[in-house]
Amino acid sequence: MNPVSHILRLGRVSALLAMSPNTWVIEMPTQKTRLHPYPRRISPYRTLSVNRNAFSHEARLPPPPPPLPKTLEHPVFEDIRTIMSVLKASGLMPIYEQVSSYKVGPPTKTNEFYSFFVRGVVHALTIFNVYSLFTPSSAQLFYSYRETDNVNQWIELLLCILTYTLTVFVCARNTKNVLRVMNEILQLDEEVRRQFGANLSQNFGFSVKYLVGITACQTYIIVLKIYAVEGVITPTSYVLLAFYAVQNGLTATYIVFASALLRIVYIRFHFINQLLNGYTYVQQQRRKGGNRRTTAAPSLMEHFPEDSLFIYRMHNKLLRIYKGINDCCNLILVSFLGYSFYTVTTNCYNLFVQITAKGMVSSNILQWCFAWLCMHVSLLALLSRSCGLTTREANATSQILARVYAKSKEYQNIIDKFLTKSIKQEVQFTAYGFFAIDNSTLFKIFSAVTTYLVILIQFKQLEDSKVEDHVQEQPQTGI
Repeated sequence: MNPVSHILRLGRVSALLAMSPNTWVIEMPTQKTRLHPYPRRISPYRTLSVNRNAFSHEARLPPPPPPLPKTLEHPVFEDIRTIMSVLKASGLMPIYEQVSSYKVGPPTKTNEFYSFFVRGVVHALTIFNVYSLFTPSSAQLFYSYRETDNVNQWIELLLCILTYTLTVFVCARNTKNVLRVMNEILQLDEEVRRQFGANLSQNFGFSVKYLVGITACQTYIIVLKIYAVEGVITPTSYVLLAFYAVQNGLTATYIVFASALLRIVYIRFHFINQLLNGYTYVQQQRRKGGNRRTTAAPSLMEHFPEDSLFIYRMHNKLLRIYKGINDCCNLILVSFLGYSFYTVTTNCYNLFVQITAKGMVSSNILQWCFAWLCMHVSLLALLSRSCGLTTREANATSQILARVYAKSKEYQNIIDKFLTKSIKQEVQFTAYGFFAIDNSTLFKIFSAVTTYLVILIQFKQLEDSKVEDHVQEQPQTGI
């Protein structure tokens, strides 16, 4: 563009701004401003100045910024790299291409073919395992805990297969949606860094700890199962056991990944709530009280119109990301919660049967039950806490904004628009709309487990009484 025409255009913009003092400008991100290392605030009454040296023939445009390397990793996804690598290798997550520090691209043809191949192998093994369940070769893996049938074990295994198969199908269908959510998070972080100079990152070491715990629990469970089997284990049984452990492990890993994404959204909701909290009446009074020269202090609400517009835009983007994560994994959550509920119920019941048994208590069964309970209860607690924290922070924005100390009607109008919109928005993380997942979900699950345990115990007592009556009737019949 000609420098002279460019400066004349800037002069016309300056004249328009001078005519309307209440007008303020928000600069959109450009390639030059992205590399600015310091926070940039935009004054609502700033006018653009004309550089007279620009009319000189010696004026030169600034050199273009150096290109960014294409192999950069963003710190947010650097924290959960381990768990993302596991999901990529298993085909549950696309092997994306890192375009820049704040953008990821679709997978290449080779990586896409790899994910498709892994999912095909998974479905083939699923069909093989379902077929093996109805053959005599897998009968040695299903031993009864008591003198009844082992229907519970069959149902539990079928629920595990169904949950993992549904997880693979949903992940394959939502490949583009997952990449879109990741890009929106990265773009939002870029805007925060450009506006405030802040890098929103946190140590997500809990994801690695959960990954190690899941691996340890699954390995321990398989070892207990092998030691409990009588006789020589067939190759089909080994395949069934190995794939059973892989299915449980990868499903649990995806739940940890969804919880990590929710924690990322929670940190960003918390950031904007802290920005708004600085404008509340209590914070304003603290600042005034701590400043001895109150008359010479600058206006505490000087940057509120600028920050409020940025916060509203950021809040809307976070709500869209929050809903996108829910849409990507709502079917998986329904299946996983049902599977976890059934597993926790059956293992608690087996523990009760073993503890109240008149004979010798089996240590193998006790260890088996405790391992399953530890894994599923910890996953349910992690998911409930992550959903509860994120939902609470998302709903707290309007509550904090209602306490903002506004000094003029102009600020009150800005607040009223956001509050009017937030009243109509119901923020909650649901399992496909059936029920909300929050901090109370774990309590509700254990309440339902207790109810079903009481029913199962009553049936057990009825069964035992019938057996005792039958034993007492046999001697009388023999006489």
